[in-house]
Amino acid sequence: MMNMLRPLCALSAILLVGSCVSAPSQDALSEALFANGRPADARAYGDFLVARFAAMTNDPETAAEYYAAAIDTAPEKSGIAERAVFAALLAGDYRAGVELSQRASQVGSTATLVRLTLGVDALVRGKDSEAAKYLDETEYGPFNRVIARGLSAWRIAEDQGADAAEDYLSRGLTGDADLDSATLYMMGLLQMADRHDAAALATFDALWDSGARLAVGVHAHAQLLAAAGQKARAVEILETFRDEIGQNAAIDGLRSDILAGKRIRPTRLSTREGAALAVYVPAAALMLQTDDDLSGVYFVLALALDPDLHVARSLWGQSLDNAGRRQEAISILSRIPESSEFYATARGQMAWALRREGRNQESLAIAAEALAHAPDRGLKIQLADLYRSLDRYGEAERLLSEIIDADAKASRQDWRIIYARGSAREQTGRWPEAEADLKMALALQPTNASILNYLGYAYIDRGLNYGAALDMIRRAVELEPHSGYIVDSLGWAHYRMGRYDLATRFLERAVELSPGVSLLNDHLGDAYWQVGRKIEARFQWQRALKLDPSESDRVRIEAKMVSGPDIAVLTQAESDAPAPLAVARQP
Repeated sequence: MMNMLRPLCALSAILLVGSCVSAPSQDALSEALFANGRPADARAYGDFLVARFAAMTNDPETAAEYYAAAIDTAPEKSGIAERAVFAALLAGDYRAGVELSQRASQVGSTATLVRLTLGVDALVRGKDSEAAKYLDETEYGPFNRVIARGLSAWRIAEDQGADAAEDYLSRGLTGDADLDSATLYMMGLLQMADRHDAAALATFDALWDSGARLAVGVHAHAQLLAAAGQKARAVEILETFRDEIGQNAAIDGLRSDILAGKRIRPTRLSTREGAALAVYVPAAALMLQTDDDLSGVYFVLALALDPDLHVARSLWGQSLDNAGRRQEAISILSRIPESSEFYATARGQMAWALRREGRNQESLAIAAEALAHAPDRGLKIQLADLYRSLDRYGEAERLLSEIIDADAKASRQDWRIIYARGSAREQTGRWPEAEADLKMALALQPTNASILNYLGYAYIDRGLNYGAALDMIRRAVELEPHSGYIVDSLGWAHYRMGRYDLATRFLERAVELSPGVSLLNDHLGDAYWQVGRKIEARFQWQRALKLDPSESDRVRIEAKMVSGPDIAVLTQAESDAPAPLAVARQP
């Protein structure tokens, strides 16, 4: 032990002597360590990490601020700058996006979004040659190439004329109808802007016959037809769009004007208005394919070119709502003025954003206020849907009946509205009227899985027509085999008929397809109980309780946790009359 300690003692002595001779003071040590601040890259890395966290937590404004701070000090500048541009545009700050794009370009970035932003800004400022440099479509990927091509076409039309722009667009056609539709719509709008109406009509007719359905293009097509005296054809196109695609404020407004006998003047787009649509059209298609706010980046660019493109503002608000940025969505939508044909749509969107935030009274108030201001059909539908989402089915049914009555006077039937009223009536216990609505909706849409499922389930639930009802639900499953709700209906139908083993198979599949739905887990728990798998049954009920059931469902599920489910056993099959139900409690 002494031999081991001696070297340590000697070392201690050396250290003590050394400390007496040369040890710096604490102040000197602090000065030596901290005089030069943090390492050169530390701040950049810190800013980058804050920015990344902000981006991941849905705060693009903060992300843009910290990415911008990191550009000058980061070792790899261009990548940081590109992220800063994206975050600024995602936050809706066009001016910051342009400034950051300029900085990104200065540090060597050739990223797509950087060049696209600078190209748009050059068009906004009327700098044609500068725009041409940034919008060379050969430098873009497939999606952004469509945008760059459309922007370039309007730039060429301004500088060299519509014929040159049309030739330019023609060279970019691939022969694939799906890939070419956006380019052809731009061509039709350019022809229309240059008053080449016969050529524009031919372009739009070909697009329509190919099955393309773009609201902006269909609106222009119908305008040209109506102006040329083909009002019946124009109305037919507008109504077909509504039936196939759904409501659109501009489409509905034009249809009403034509039917009212108003003179229709085709809209002739300016260069900037056309360029805005060149950005908007692909962005709208992108939004329909995603559940995030990525498309908002492009809506910001479109609105920089045409601040009055209210349809872009409406879809931008929707993309923000989809991403959970609801306060921002409400702010964007509130900027659509009362004079806009999209005002009522925007107010309905705001009402739904508030509803998803749990601000139910504010939601209903804003929708009702807007409806009083402008009794718009689309807004009535929005308000009826709000009432249905709040289980206020009587008020929903009243509004839907108003719409159906108005439609009848116009010799029109909309299966969506009839189906919605049928479900509202079914929820309030008005079964004969509900059945009539549901059967009418099914007659109008015989291959619609939702109607087949709803009507079939309603019959099964009442012990009615359940041979035919089972066939309806089976057909719905064939049409939509990946819908957890519809597969659940088939399982539940077998459950109600006492076929518990078969029911279990379908209900397990339903939960696989839609694991986060309380009702589906609840149903599977019931089936497990009936086949003797009681531990698994209680597990499913516990899971159902964690998935935010309604208060009445919560009480019912908690009771089953103690003594099992009440089961309604159908004792009469294959009958058009109501089957008597025997209610039994399983121990």
